[in-house]
Amino acid sequence: MKFELVDRQGYIPDLNYGTSGQELSCFIPSDYPFQQVSYNNGEGQAIIDKHTWHFFFTQEGIGIQLIDGIVSSKEAEHLLLAIKSHIWGDSHQQVQIFIAGSTPK
Repeated sequence: MKFELVDRQGYIPDLNYGTSGQELSCFIPSDYPFQQVSYNNGEGQAIIDKHTWHFFFTQEGIGIQLIDGIVSSKEAEHLLLAIKSHIWGDSHQQVQIFIAGSTPK
């Protein structure tokens, strides 16, 4: 499952990447322990609660994809809202959460 966090105005704050081996902490809230699996040029994968998630940039915002594991829609929503708050802050109301996919041709 792939999600996108998109600001209606196209705004993505400057992200402060973590230290080596923890760069993805710019995406992941501090109350979510994680193990970084990979990182390359601003994107990568991390294991959170035994599920592998891929974090990346899209044309319109930030992409988050569940790579491995099964989560309920409520669990995914909880994580996505926490990430939204971590990146944009609690008071920023312009960010929308989308389920993303490719359109069949």
